Amino acid sequence: MYQLKKCALCGTETELELSHIVPKMVMRALKKTAVGNIRNMDNPNVPAQDSEKHHMLCASCEDLFSEKETYFANTLFHPYQKKERIQFDYDSRLHYFLTSLSWRSLYLDLLDFTGNHVVGLDAFEHLISCEWNMREYLLNKRSDIGTIEHHIFFFEKIKEISGNTEVTWVRPHATFHRGIQSYTFCYEDDRTYGTITNMMGIMLITLYSKGSRENWDRTQIVNGNGRIEAKDQHITSVVGNEFTNILKTAQEASDSMSDKQKEKIIENLKAKAGQVKNYPIFQDWISDRELDKD
Repeated sequence: MYQLKKCALCGTETELELSHIVPKMVMRALKKTAVGNIRNMDNPNVPAQDSEKHHMLCASCEDLFSEKETYFANTLFHPYQKKERIQFDYDSRLHYFLTSLSWRSLYLDLLDFTGNHVVGLDAFEHLISCEWNMREYLLNKRSDIGTIEHHIFFFEKIKEISGNTEVTWVRPHATFHRGIQSYTFCYEDDRTYGTITNMMGIMLITLYSKGSRENWDRTQIVNGNGRIEAKDQHITSVVGNEFTNILKTAQEASDSMSDKQKEKIIENLKAKAGQVKNYPIFQDWISDRELDKD
């Protein structure tokens, strides 16, 4: 956990709130609909009580974000998770919320990049510039975020996967629909840099730089009024590699789980055998099994 002395957004030196990187309501929804304990991929043998959080924002800046977070929850997150609709009309509050979400990840990742020289100088300088633009926008000091793009990709049911047979046996439906994470990635050869955030199958990809081979159809969130649908979305992108990496990391975490923890999971499933069909993950298990048979 990073030990910041000043608010990451406004720079005020004061007592900092414990801020979730991915909103707390996502973890709350995950726990509420889980068959058993939530497992963190970093340490699958210890049940996770909460998602990543840091002392990062002052109370005023935390409040600045909370209204937009509530808007996202009521307008898109909960209706999608409850399968109430797949078409969502939105206004500029969604764009603001998505900016605040990716900015939090980018800010913390830049701290890591600074100390560990993770990316090259060109990419690093570009990301610093984007973080500044996003911060100024979040503080209402500018009306846009320049050329930065927000995209939402809904991880809907996969009918088939061609070319990458590895993906079928790592349970993509269960992994993405029951997952929470956020981090920054850089493909320096393609000049594609971004932050990817998974909120139980609602994938936010914020592109700070978009390479020439990137193609995103029916995914972009504009800074104003718009509509997005959880259907007919198409992506041709290096970000597909990140989807694969997430799946492989989940599989590695599962493989590293102790026999004792695996036994606990099996016993829990046996105890709830008559109720499992009522949990969202049951359909994901079926979808993954069908995909594996194709």
